[in-house]
Amino acid sequence: MRRDAVGVLRRILPLAAAVSRGVRTLGIVGLGAVVAIALVVLVRWTPGDREDWAGLVVLCVLLVVPPAVLLALSLVLGQVVELPDKLRSYPGTTREHVAELRAIALDAQGRERPAWRRLPGSTWRLAMLVRSARDLLAPHAPLLPLASVPFLIATLVSALLVPVVVIAALVVLLAAVAA
Repeated sequence: MRRDAVGVLRRILPLAAAVSRGVRTLGIVGLGAVVAIALVVLVRWTPGDREDWAGLVVLCVLLVVPPAVLLALSLVLGQVVELPDKLRSYPGTTREHVAELRAIALDAQGRERPAWRRLPGSTWRLAMLVRSARDLLAPHAPLLPLASVPFLIATLVSALLVPVVVIAALVVLLAAVAA
């Protein structure tokens, strides 16, 4: 990498970590507000028939979406912050995968156990290796949601809606106490 790119990364990664913590906090507060609204509705104004219950479920699902989107952004930003460490460990991880592939091949060629007894273990080990190879094959994968315009728009709308949900939770709590 060029020096200016390294300098930019040094400034961006702490910012991404701070934004991740802030967005996570906002998402958790939003989830708490949704839980408060749902509990107050259940305790004070218990739905009577199926339509009321369905309405409550739809309301809860709609209220959970904005905090969930913010928590998803927090996870993505956390993965972005971890990306340089993953890239630094790339050669060692590649060597470990090669050694595991060799061990699987040697186990498959071994004659001490019948093939029907070796196959499940070898298949499992190979499946786990392929699953863990995702980081090696697509190290840029954590960055993809940040390049998605719909995800970024959903995040912006969610960041604007979560404070509204928190205020609504406070109003519902005050109305429940006053009633």
